[in-house]
Amino acid sequence: MVELRGLLQLCQNVVLEDGNDKVGWDLDDLGLTHPDFRLKWNNWVPGKVGILVWRVDLDRIPVIPLLAKRNVLVGFLDCPACGEADETTEHVFVSCGLAQAVWQAVSTWCKVPHIFAFSIRDILELYKFIKGSKRKAKFFHAVCMVSVWCLWKARNDIVFNGMAITVEIVVGNIKALGYLWVKNRSGGSSLSWEDWCKFKV
Repeated sequence: MVELRGLLQLCQNVVLEDGNDKVGWDLDDLGLTHPDFRLKWNNWVPGKVGILVWRVDLDRIPVIPLLAKRNVLVGFLDCPACGEADETTEHVFVSCGLAQAVWQAVSTWCKVPHIFAFSIRDILELYKFIKGSKRKAKFFHAVCMVSVWCLWKARNDIVFNGMAITVEIVVGNIKALGYLWVKNRSGGSSLSWEDWCKFKV
C-alpha cells in the first residue's frame, strides 16, 4: 500500500496530451546522480550468483523480518543460524557468527588479511585491495560472490530443511562450487583442484 500511494503521488501531476507518443530524456549530465558504490559484476560466476549478490546489496532478499512485514507468517524473527539477533540481510552475510567464521576461513584460504567487515559492501569491495595481478583480484572477487551464494544456501538449508550447518560445510561448498564455476568460466582449464585448494591462482 505504501508503494501504491507513492506511485499515485508521483502520477498526480502527470498531464496526458493528444498526439503521438515519443521517447525523451530530460536529464542532462548535471541532473544525474552518481552513486558512490557500483556493484562489480564477475563473469566467472553464474548470472544467478550475480543477481543474488545484487539483491543482497539492495537489501531485497526475503529475510524473516521482511517477510513478517508482508504478513507472511514466520513465527520468529531471530537468525536461524545463531539465534542471537534479528535476521537482517547484513546479519546473515556479515555479523552472524556463522558468516564471520566463514569469512575468516575464506581469508585464511585465500591468503589475505583477516576480513573485518561492517557491511556487505565492505565484502564486495575487498577485491580492490588484493595484492598481485588483476586476475588474482578477479579470482578473489569470484570467491566472495560464491561465498554470499553459499551463505544464503546454508541459511535456507537451516530454515527449510532443518539441516545442521557448520563452517566446514559452507567453506567446502564455496571451494567446490567456486572451482567448478571459475575453472569453466575463466578460461583457466589448467587450474587444478590442488592449486585451487591452496589458492595458487
